[in-house]
Amino acid sequence: MSKNKSNKIRGIVVALKANFYIVEIDHQDFNKDLNNQFDTKKRLLCTRRNKLDYLGLFIDVGDLVYIESIDHKNKRAVISEVEPRKSFVKRPAVANVTLVSICISVDEPLLDIEQASRFLITAECSKIKPLIILTKIDLVTKSDLISYINKFKSWGYDCIPVTIYNSEGIDSLVDRFRETKLTVLAGPSGVGKTSLINHLIPTISLPTSSVSKKLKRGTHTTRHVELFEIGKGSRLADTPGFNRPEILCEPSDFAYLFPEFRIQLTNSRCKFRNCLHRDEPGCVINKDFERYPFYLENLEKMISSHLPYRVG
Repeated sequence: MSKNKSNKIRGIVVALKANFYIVEIDHQDFNKDLNNQFDTKKRLLCTRRNKLDYLGLFIDVGDLVYIESIDHKNKRAVISEVEPRKSFVKRPAVANVTLVSICISVDEPLLDIEQASRFLITAECSKIKPLIILTKIDLVTKSDLISYINKFKSWGYDCIPVTIYNSEGIDSLVDRFRETKLTVLAGPSGVGKTSLINHLIPTISLPTSSVSKKLKRGTHTTRHVELFEIGKGSRLADTPGFNRPEILCEPSDFAYLFPEFRIQLTNSRCKFRNCLHRDEPGCVINKDFERYPFYLENLEKMISSHLPYRVG
């Protein structure tokens, strides 16, 4: 990054459109000599300097960048520098994420344990502990809802149950989102991610679709990642839905993506450092938990495949 940024303005990439980047200006970094030509929510259509390609720097939604060669009239500019990332979620590709929220519906479509686990593990791969958002809770009984909440607690996760039908849980969710700078909403198609964003931020009116009655699953309505402001200094990322996220992991690291394993391994250690917690002698893991069969099945697939270990 250059030492002289007096002629540059700092912003955040809020969307990618074809070969262009949509950059929202950070109003706190405006230069007074621009005569306040920018409002606090102005977005510019940007290209990137060739030198960024030579440096091998990628730009994704969430990246903090510096822009120059600004065309105020046509709202265009050029990205000249990219700040180092503090975190990165690979799928969907979002930089500087501070919270990953996995949306899981309790009905229409029904909760799928394996699918939910895959989303949680992909979030864990980014070293960001996810929050579970249980959607469409108006479609189940109170006792069933409590059962779902207790299930995820036994897995080691907090969850916030919500419904846009009567706004139950929405205030708690908004408070949680406003505690962090950049929240990614992820999850299967049809669980209500986009409907939830429309409810939280009514001014944006994103397109939605209903769940297929024949297939019992949702269809993709969000085609790209985009950031929306949900509070001062807080943004929310809507992401495309996909139904079977791929797990990329080494077998030796797989167990540490499960809170159930991490809690046990905090207080004790297996006899052998390379223990994979199957039938190895001296393994200290109590395997009597719900997701152990899921762990074992996918671990065997990793071991039997070639590098890099992929479970798809």
